[in-house]
Amino acid sequence: MKILFYDWSLHIVGGGQKVNCRIIEHLSKQHDVDVLTLYPVKKEYLEKYYSVDLSKVNFLHLANHSKMHASLLKLLLTSKVSKLSSKYDVFFNADAQEAVKPHAKNNIMYCHFFELLWYRTPKNILDFFKLSFLFILRFFKGNYSKYYKIYCNSLYTKKWLKKLWGVDAKVIYPFVEIPKRITNNRENLIISTGRLSPDKNYEFVINSFKKIYDSFGKKYNCIIAAAGSKKGKEYHQKLIKIIGKYPVKIITDLTSQQLKKLYSKSKIFLMGKGIGIDENKFPTLLENFGMAPVEAMAYGCVPVVLNKAGYKETVENNKSGFLFDSEDEAIEKLKLLVKDEKLREKMSKQAISRAKKFSLQRMQKEINEMMDDLQSNTL
Repeated sequence: MKILFYDWSLHIVGGGQKVNCRIIEHLSKQHDVDVLTLYPVKKEYLEKYYSVDLSKVNFLHLANHSKMHASLLKLLLTSKVSKLSSKYDVFFNADAQEAVKPHAKNNIMYCHFFELLWYRTPKNILDFFKLSFLFILRFFKGNYSKYYKIYCNSLYTKKWLKKLWGVDAKVIYPFVEIPKRITNNRENLIISTGRLSPDKNYEFVINSFKKIYDSFGKKYNCIIAAAGSKKGKEYHQKLIKIIGKYPVKIITDLTSQQLKKLYSKSKIFLMGKGIGIDENKFPTLLENFGMAPVEAMAYGCVPVVLNKAGYKETVENNKSGFLFDSEDEAIEKLKLLVKDEKLREKMSKQAISRAKKFSLQRMQKEINEMMDDLQSNTL
């Protein structure tokens, strides 16, 4: 079948983009796949960064880089996306962009996230009007009911799609790569990974590490491995000031292989995104799934993450990792892992076992089932 795979944000580095690239790679083995993005992207960069083979894939884009805000631009170009979709057997909307009215023979959507009116607090009066305008555009173009089926990345996302759109989405969890061999030679290292963005709350990671470092005689080091961006430079400098003289390194733009090596030698994964966020008011500011902790778990790194949203589906509290509700509780859990090496080793093994539930092979099997279902619908 001829498939149009739409992800406007492939020019941005992130977990959702990594999953989409793997889905594209898998679909291209049996189908003709065109990928539609907002801005031009370099296929070679995606292949290198996400370790995928996109040689059979053709890339299209909607616009060259623009001064207009991307969120607004993508909404203004929805009619162009709709028109393009009519030329294909399948339109695969992997953007959760409900404003796109699909016109392919068969249409499906895979939601990594969802959008609300106030997905964050307005920064100023102009920002208020911008958010309001974006909502109005979505309100008048809600086309999710026109898709054959909607899939999503977690039960957390499923719950909110039911609440917001009234649809019963089917969950296909994202993947993590399961290593064939795992080393036992680990360093006293606490790591945190993700996009270099304020919403990731690396301030929490740094401040928590400082307390552990001061409490245990300087036994541990900390690395923040983040995907950099132009907007992240100012945030980077802010974090450097918070770090001071403590042994915390910020490393940007590691390749997939370099990140795997880092996971392999680390003992603890720490993330503080979402602390203090009211889920009912700002659900999109929490991790809808959260790939980074599961990637760490696959290599035996024990996660300590917030007891909210997608993390509750991936980390089994007190077994394959720790879930915390406050900064004080996070410090308490970190101290347990640092003090009790036998406990950490036990949880490391359980983390490895848990991560296997989210294997690439499992996701590919479920994508195959999705396509089989779609094809049977056309008969």
